[in-house]
Formats: sequence, structure tokens, C-alpha cells
Amino acid sequence: MSDLSSPVTRRTVVGGALATGGAVLLGGPAALAAKPPRRRIREPLLTDGNFHLGVGSGFPGTDEITLWTRVEGVERNSRVRLEVARDPDFRRTVLRRDVRVPVVRDATVHARLKGGPLRPGEEYYYRFTTRRTASDVGRFRTARPADSREPVRIGFFSCQDYQAGYYPAHAALAAQDDLDLVVCLGDYVYEQTFYDGPADRKDTLGAAKDGFVLTLPEWREKYRLYKADPNLRKLHAAHPFIAIWDDHEVEDNYAGERRDTAKGQDAPYDIRERRRNGYLAFFEYMPRLRAKPVDFRIYGSVPLGATAELFLLDQRQYRDPQACTGQIVVPCPDAETGRRTFLGAEQKAWFKRAVTDSRAQWKVVANQLMIMAVDSVPGTTINVDAWDGYGAERREILEHFRARGVRDLTFITGDIHTFFAGTVHTNGRANTPAVGTEFVGGSITSLGFEDIIPEATARETIKAALRTTNPHISYADFQHRGFGRLEARTDGLRVEYHSVDALDPAARPVRQAAFSVAPGDTTVRPA
Repeated sequence: MSDLSSPVTRRTVVGGALATGGAVLLGGPAALAAKPPRRRIREPLLTDGNFHLGVGSGFPGTDEITLWTRVEGVERNSRVRLEVARDPDFRRTVLRRDVRVPVVRDATVHARLKGGPLRPGEEYYYRFTTRRTASDVGRFRTARPADSREPVRIGFFSCQDYQAGYYPAHAALAAQDDLDLVVCLGDYVYEQTFYDGPADRKDTLGAAKDGFVLTLPEWREKYRLYKADPNLRKLHAAHPFIAIWDDHEVEDNYAGERRDTAKGQDAPYDIRERRRNGYLAFFEYMPRLRAKPVDFRIYGSVPLGATAELFLLDQRQYRDPQACTGQIVVPCPDAETGRRTFLGAEQKAWFKRAVTDSRAQWKVVANQLMIMAVDSVPGTTINVDAWDGYGAERREILEHFRARGVRDLTFITGDIHTFFAGTVHTNGRANTPAVGTEFVGGSITSLGFEDIIPEATARETIKAALRTTNPHISYADFQHRGFGRLEARTDGLRVEYHSVDALDPAARPVRQAAFSVAPGDTTVRPA
């Protein structure tokens, strides 16, 4: 890749001419008269620079990784130096390379390293430097070899509204040294303010200073606000990180190129432009690459040895509008029978094929929205802005997996601000065959059921009804916020839920629950 190429020297220019220019030298007078190629001007190595958003890594392979940073105050294209070492003091440096700082991408740096000194399943440290300054030191571990049967450990979370609380949960995730990677299941940023929280956590971005952002510069400010949090910086520096988006990276409950139909279509802005700006900023501020300038694809898979493969979904960009205009807790037969798409034809075909063809034991699906049904009463789903609103496609996909004998399938899920665990059935409910399991990881800060319904008697009545109506859900915690941790092993799957008080910046994690799933089974058992 051009960003990772070695500095251009006279030797490399001459060598390139000898390797590729022989035909020109043998081409006679016409060739001699041809206009010489323009010499590429090298961007200068920065003398100073502020790396105040820290560093990040993402998408580990057996011999590859993407490394990220941002340099504050850069006004023209330039370079910084990247160093990778086997120790945090950089006494055993294995790579030193200059990488570009493109101003067109808000001075964010994306360096994809592949091959060279990187070896499977090994730990490395990295940093970016100018002539006088250095970034934080980050750490990553490459993926294990394709035939590795070693355990795979994944942290997962979602829904981290900045204004709703602090990020001690991220400090707790950063401290778990044995994680192979961390997955954000959506709502890394919020496009406007939804919740009140501590007095010193105010999001005043946007033209009206209310957190509502539309333009690309405003979206960039949003990511800078979030990523400047010291605990989020620790998390990004500690582990390889993979994020998929949900709705708040663009707009609450949007579908494809349409606004939430329940909110009307009369907004004085173009949702397509807002979506494009949100997507651009997402790719700029995450440690991942776009295949080409117009490609906003985020779905795909990450092989993690023979023990596990991680599948990433996009449940916003390609979907049809929600059934019944997105209304909640109302009878909506069309949610189960309508032929609307959730994933889009191309992504759905890929997902069915990729999971079926996977050679990994555990197929772990990073899933924005719940695939288990959540009914208020039998036949009435609570939320059609989830797989429940696209029942025909859910059934098609899960019946495909069952017919082809897919085993050890599990979904890790965000969005709903509640800890759930249970069994996935072909129509989402317990009256059809089981095909896998699901673990919903609460939220980092965003308010949940207990906060939204303050009256205790009403809360208990609703929770009791949900448990009775949804026997496929074996565990529900409506009170706590926090994150999940998954460990895939050849002898079984183990998932833990850790709660962290988002209103206490010094809070420590508490393990609330642990579960196990035996190989070939779809029953979630307490561990």
C-alpha cells in the first residue's frame, strides 16, 4: 500500500527505472523524446505534533494489523514515523516506517501492516512519532494460525452515549490483558443528545450546541469528543478493536436512505447527506480501511484460528423501512410475514454462504439488534426496529443454517441497553427448532429499562410479563450497565457479563453473571 511504502530514494528510483523502464530505453527516438515522468514530492516528516486522541489497532490477521492515530493541527499533507516492537520500551524494534498524514481525512492516519516481521499469535507494541513528540504506546496481538485450537477471547459492548455517563467500563476492558480483541456492536457515538447525565459530561456540539450534528466537520468533532476520553483511549491502546455501526452513527432508527418513518419525513435536511457524512467520519476515526473511496461496506469476517471466526453484520445500510411505520408494542402481523429485507440481497447471500462454509468451530456473529424475539404478549412484538420486524428474512437465514447442519452458532448483540441470554430459534421464539445462542451485552452508559420506567410496580409487572412470554430468554438483567466477555474453547463457550456504574468515574467492574454452552448444544446454562 502506498501509505506503507519505504521512503523514495535515488536508489529506489533508479532501481524502478531498470525494472520497469527497459522498453522505454529500447524504444528509439520517439521514446527518448517522451516527456519524463514527474518526480513525486515527498511530504515532510513532522517536527511537532499532538497525538491527543491516542492510538488504536484493528482487524488483526495472522501477519497483519491496521494501526491508527490522529495528529492535531496539521495543515498540509505530511508524514509521521511508525515504530513496532516486541517490547513496550522499543528496545527490540521490528519495524520502522514513515506513514502519511492526509489532511483530506482530517489528519487521521491508517497504516495497514502485512507480512514482514509480524508472526501469528504474537504480541507487539507500537507508537507514532514526529521529530520531537511521540504518541501513546499501543499494544496488539496478531491472530493465531488457521489450525490453532487455542481459546479465543473477545470483549464486546455497545451504546456509549457520552452525556449519559462516564467510561470506567472501558478502563475495566482495557485491564483484561488476555483479550484477543474488543468489538463495539454499534452506537459508538450519538448523533444528538438523548440522556442527561453528570454535570461535567455535556455534548454541546452542532450548530445549536445541543449535540445534533449534520455536516462532516460536525461529525468529526463528535468523534474527537468521544475519543478524547482517557478511558476510551486506554481501551483502544490495549486491544485490537473492531466496530460496526448501528443507528446513532447516523440517525436514530434510520433505515437505508430513509429516516425513521414514525418520526415523519419533513426534516429540513437530506438524510442521505447526513448518512454519507456519518459514514465518512466513522471510517476516518476507526482503525479500519475502506476498499475504495466510495465503499462503505462494513460486513465481513475475521478468522481467529480453528476455534472461532467472527462475522460482522450491517443491519442499517441495506434494510427496507420498518414494518408498521416503526411503531412499538402494537400488533404488527406484517413484521413476521412481510418480504422486507434486513440485510439486503448481497449481504444476506454472503452471510448464508460464509457461515455455512466456515471451518471454525464457533461461529460468532457481531449483531447490532436482537435476533431472539421479544414479545410483550404472544404475537405482539415490542420492537420492529430489530430482527423482530423482519421475521421472514430471519426465518429464511436460520432455517438455511439448520438445514445445512451449522453447529456452534452464537450471536453477540448490542442496542437494547439490557443484558439478555438465551436460545435462538428459527422464528425467534421457542415454538420452532433451535439453531444457536444469543448474548446481549447491556450498554456502556445509555439508559435502560430501569431508568426509563421509574415506577417500581410497573417495572416489575412488565418484567414478569416479558419472562412469561419469552421462554427462550433464559436470563434478563434490566438494571445494570456494562459489557460482555466471550471465551470460545474447543470444549465449550463461556460468556460473562460485567456491570460498571456509569455515574461513578472510579467504579470497578462487578461480574453479574456467567454462562456456558456445550459444543453442539443450544442451551445456555449458568456457569
